Amino acid sequence: MKKLSWWGLGAGIVILIGAILTAGQMGETSHAFARGSVIISDELAASAKGVRTLFIIASGPDRPMPLGAFRKTLGADAAGEFHEFVLTKDNMQRMMGEEAWPETFKLKARLDVDGGAGPDQPGDLVGEVYPVKLGDEGVTIKIGRLVTQ
Repeated sequence: MKKLSWWGLGAGIVILIGAILTAGQMGETSHAFARGSVIISDELAASAKGVRTLFIIASGPDRPMPLGAFRKTLGADAAGEFHEFVLTKDNMQRMMGEEAWPETFKLKARLDVDGGAGPDQPGDLVGEVYPVKLGDEGVTIKIGRLVTQ
């Protein structure tokens, strides 16, 4: 009887491991397009006071339309390194349908004065980084320019 118990326990473990592996393959995972942080230059920190909307916009090197955008409402003024991000298909509004994400792209961070989507407006604070490779980690986007026109 003890021999049968050991066989039953072994079979149960094998079935459990198989179920876990199968479940992991069935669901689509959300891989990161990029991970990193947004910082603001010391010179622009005063201009960012009261600005609470951050956009991170991904665009291709040869397309006018963005690939996707991430929007975050900040709880405090931007200073130094103020936001860590993980960009995935689940947390970005994609603007390219189901097309495959390109291997190389550009990221722009924008502190948006009026909180609205669209092109940069006077008063917005922006920074860009290029090239970013698909799956890059440790990407730093430095906001270092005030939009004047």
